[in-house]
Amino acid sequence: MGSGAVLFLFNDVVFKLGDPERAARSAGSPLSEQALSALTLGKAVKLIREAVYTDPMLARNAPEKARFLAALIGWKSDEANALLAVCPTNARGPEDVQVRLASVGLVVLTQLKGLQEMDMLSARSANDAVWHHAPQRLRA
Repeated sequence: MGSGAVLFLFNDVVFKLGDPERAARSAGSPLSEQALSALTLGKAVKLIREAVYTDPMLARNAPEKARFLAALIGWKSDEANALLAVCPTNARGPEDVQVRLASVGLVVLTQLKGLQEMDMLSARSANDAVWHHAPQRLRA
C-alpha cells in the first residue's frame, strides 16, 4: 500500500483523497473488487486516456470520475500524486492522449489547493508549479 497521499493533482484540479486505495474502492466504480485489485498502472493510464479523450476537461466536468481515476493512479503507482492528461486537438483516439505522472511535494500540493479554494488555480499555475520540474522518468 502507498504512503497515503492526501492530495492529488489531476490537470488543474486538486483532489483530497486520503488513502488512494480506499478512495478508489469506495468511489462506486463499475469495476468489481477483483478487477480493481488486478488493475495495473498501465491499465489505469489506459482508462485515463479513454476518459480524457471523451472529455478533455474531465477533471473539471466530472470531478467524481476524475477523483476515482486519480485515486487509482495514486494506489497503483505507489508514488505519483499528480497527473497531467492532455488530449491534442488532432487526436484520433485515446492512444493520442498524453499522460504524465509526477510525485510532488506536499508543500506544493497544499499551495495549489489553497489557490483552488480561492478560485485562483489555473492550468498555468499548476504547470509552473509541477510540470516544468517533473522528472521525465515518471512519464506514463
